[in-house]
Amino acid sequence: MSGAGRRPGEEQLAQFRERVRTHIAEHAPSFVAREGRRAPENAEQEAALRSWFAGLFDAGFVGADWPVEYGGRVDHHPLHDRIVSEELLRARAPRPVDQVNLAAHVLLHFGSEEQKAALLPPIRSSEHVWCQLLSEPDAGSDIAGVRCRGVRNADGSWVLDGQKTWITDGHWADMGLALIRTDPASTRHHGLSAFIVPLSAPGVEVRPIRTINEAIEVNEVFLDSVPIAADGLIGEVGQGWSIIMAGLDFERFGIGGNVILLELLIDDLVTVARHATLEGKPAFDHEDIRQTVAELAVEVEVAKAFIDDHVERMTVGADKVGDGSIAKLSFAETYHRVSAYGTELGATVCTVAADASVEQAKRRLRECWLWSRAYTVSGGSSEMMRNILAKRRLALPSR
Repeated sequence: MSGAGRRPGEEQLAQFRERVRTHIAEHAPSFVAREGRRAPENAEQEAALRSWFAGLFDAGFVGADWPVEYGGRVDHHPLHDRIVSEELLRARAPRPVDQVNLAAHVLLHFGSEEQKAALLPPIRSSEHVWCQLLSEPDAGSDIAGVRCRGVRNADGSWVLDGQKTWITDGHWADMGLALIRTDPASTRHHGLSAFIVPLSAPGVEVRPIRTINEAIEVNEVFLDSVPIAADGLIGEVGQGWSIIMAGLDFERFGIGGNVILLELLIDDLVTVARHATLEGKPAFDHEDIRQTVAELAVEVEVAKAFIDDHVERMTVGADKVGDGSIAKLSFAETYHRVSAYGTELGATVCTVAADASVEQAKRRLRECWLWSRAYTVSGGSSEMMRNILAKRRLALPSR
């Protein structure tokens, strides 16, 4: 990835933010992004999303941190990424697919020059949407337990077999980043390798899973003697664990960077509380409701403060081990608590039915609550994040 470069001045950042806002206003798809329903629901939405994502790359708002020779910008600064994320979220515009960012990160850091030349341009044009083929039925957040196996042929090619599950965007993705066990005698994080898997390859079967909010976001993916050319291996044989861990650290901070979603949730929660009555009086006149809303607002500010601090430290190369896990954990748990309470409050109180904004706020809170447990699992569960922090940040002994 490109370096941070010189920090832009406040006026420069304001001008960049205005460019982002203008681009969103002029080019964003007509449909509003909804939590738990980020994947396209039909061919028309898919075409619109691919065009939208490609436009973000072309405008230099996404992928600007790549090396210049692969499409990055010499004037890129991490604060630009933060501004783009904030404005997309505030506009409720579709956000770039997280798995694509992880795949690009892995290719840029571990891919061969031939792999970069072949696979990075289709990412920027959105010809290729990527998914992560990591979790399995018996290896969810603890992906060191993967059983999908890869057997190497005499000519250097591979054959992959096994099952992956909870694969976000797998039903419309073109490519998959897979973690496969290539040493059958190995255990845990040893003997794993990373592969590029075209989902159109013979032997790949994708079965969508319908979520609790009646959407298709995740899938099962079956690999039945899937042929992979020799150049489908990323890095070296047995390097898969370190490759995927480096990518997930990048993704976890990206999830935590969605902290603006927490501010939007608080806004919706306050909207419901202000237009609600309980036992014949305004909801905010009840001390327990007022206290809970205030406590949740403080949690949001704490999460935001950490992200702000981390971005500042990252720009000068002073970020610390485990920062991505902290960001991910803080965001996911706070997101769940705010949305859960907002949904409970919306179901308990009486609101002004004629006010459309109130009904929209209640719907968004409910959709976020139904999706919130996915955030506490995807990219590594909250329990795994705590284990990572205990070992890598606090250096606590393993039992």
